[in-house]
Amino acid sequence: MVETLRQWGELEEVIEADNGLEALRLMAEKRPDLVVCDLVMPSCDGVQFLRLRAAKPELATIPVLILTSDSELERKVELFERGASDYVKKPFDPRELVARVRVHLRLTLLTEDLEAANEKLYKLSCTDPLTDLFNRRHFNNVLKIEVARVSRYSVPISLVVCDIDHFKPLNDELGHFGGDEVLKGIASALSKCVRKADVIARYGGEEIAVLLSNTGKVGAANLAERLRTTIESTPLSAGEARLRVTASFGVATAEPKGDVTSSAQLIHRADRALQVAKRRGRNRVVTWGPELERGDSQP
Repeated sequence: MVETLRQWGELEEVIEADNGLEALRLMAEKRPDLVVCDLVMPSCDGVQFLRLRAAKPELATIPVLILTSDSELERKVELFERGASDYVKKPFDPRELVARVRVHLRLTLLTEDLEAANEKLYKLSCTDPLTDLFNRRHFNNVLKIEVARVSRYSVPISLVVCDIDHFKPLNDELGHFGGDEVLKGIASALSKCVRKADVIARYGGEEIAVLLSNTGKVGAANLAERLRTTIESTPLSAGEARLRVTASFGVATAEPKGDVTSSAQLIHRADRALQVAKRRGRNRVVTWGPELERGDSQP
């Protein structure tokens, strides 16, 4: 069989295993595009091989073609139910084996192309094309899930909303291209400040939102201050212009025993804190508290 594939198959590489257990080890190590094995093998027959492969999710997608002299319908059905992709009856014509191998390799390539295309489409559906941050729709979906987890798992989450100060006149002065360059520079700088578990998104025109998992008020305020100083100290380029900008931040937290019951409520509080930060002179962090709903009281 191996010599047949090497001589007739025009394959990039053919790896040989002495038994089913060694084949499983090589599958994990080499990640082949296709496995061809005999139903009868030492130490681990074809059925056992398929069962062990199915128990390893990382190997379950690799197609397996079984060689068998058993022509009973029950055996064929069992092989397919165990996860075999195809079988070839022994004795076989080399041309049939090679033809089936080529078909399955083409299917593997098509599957990989489809998975890559789906991944690209998913990224396009949840990513802002300008900043490469998540977009508002994806952020809102994640936020709803995380707010529901607060009471269920007794962990706090925090929302930080950032708005670039005086962005409209800056955009008018630099033009839309220049404004876009400023946004991209800020998005890049902020992305480096958050954890992998956090979700950062372009929430509006010049507004960026960060969802902080397992983070209370103090931790969120500290992170927001770090983001503020990062923006303030980051040199930006827009064409030939060199500039620095500032941003205002609103912070709100959902606690396990708190009164936040929806993502809309958490967004409202963070946005309310942001508006207060702007009224107090911008380039600052304000954390939501009940007093903000009664008026713009100073901290």
